[in-house]
Amino acid sequence: MTDKDVQFVVHGPPGSAPPVLAQAFMKAVAQSGCDSRPWDIIDRGNDPGVDALAYLMEHAGEDNVLSTCTPVFIQAPIIRGMPVSVRDTTPLARLVSDTFFLVVDTARGLRSIEDVVATMRGRKTRSAGYFLGGINHLLALALTQAVGAELDFTVVPDEPTVWRNLVAGRIDWGCGVIAEIQPYLESGELTVIGAFSPERSPRMPDVPTFSEAGLPVTFSMWRGIVGPPGLSAEQCARWDTIIRSAIGTPAWQAYLEDNGQADAFLPSEQFRHFLQQEWDWYDHHLKLAGVVK
Repeated sequence: MTDKDVQFVVHGPPGSAPPVLAQAFMKAVAQSGCDSRPWDIIDRGNDPGVDALAYLMEHAGEDNVLSTCTPVFIQAPIIRGMPVSVRDTTPLARLVSDTFFLVVDTARGLRSIEDVVATMRGRKTRSAGYFLGGINHLLALALTQAVGAELDFTVVPDEPTVWRNLVAGRIDWGCGVIAEIQPYLESGELTVIGAFSPERSPRMPDVPTFSEAGLPVTFSMWRGIVGPPGLSAEQCARWDTIIRSAIGTPAWQAYLEDNGQADAFLPSEQFRHFLQQEWDWYDHHLKLAGVVK
């Protein structure tokens, strides 16, 4: 493995979850002592997933380059018909599963799933996300279909804009993860109402799931790391050693706890097979959503 500085590509903008994971992973690597090379953040989150994929394609075979990865590496290529996708990367590891929550403006005084559902009926309910076919959009569609409500979905420039619009009253509710909404929870501006996970989150045990409210809308979000195309088995094995060392540290465990995430580690080859299953799932559901023909 080369001694060059590690270029850690982050595929989401400031205020989104990928930069939080990247900083936590770098801290865990440093704490483990498993890699003595300097690590540098490469910000490629302006167009989530798309810019990161382009960067990875420019560094084929280079074992000092890796990137955060989420389903947008699948969604964006399918929706846009891109010539490259997660299939062209070298999967290194699935790291965690994350929980999406329904969030409202605290000032509205809504306190339960039933309260929010009541506001959805009788008019179009407003939510937002940064692209059609994104997880925010798919969850919003699934929930409003389960409720029998009409959805007015607004596309905004990025994930942080969703929460600014919610606080400003431009939308009625949003779907997001702890890493994105934590500052607003600490300020008291936003309130978490329901969890889209199959079970309650240990991070927020008092927040019920939608299944508990009779709305079978569930989703589990994965986050992982991929490398550029063409990494050898030996290069992948070295990354596997580094990743396993990092996720065993107290620093990484603290990150999981603080952000309400669960360990979901899969090594390179298992992650590759998992990504193919995810590709099929998103291809099917994006067609159901009318985003892809």
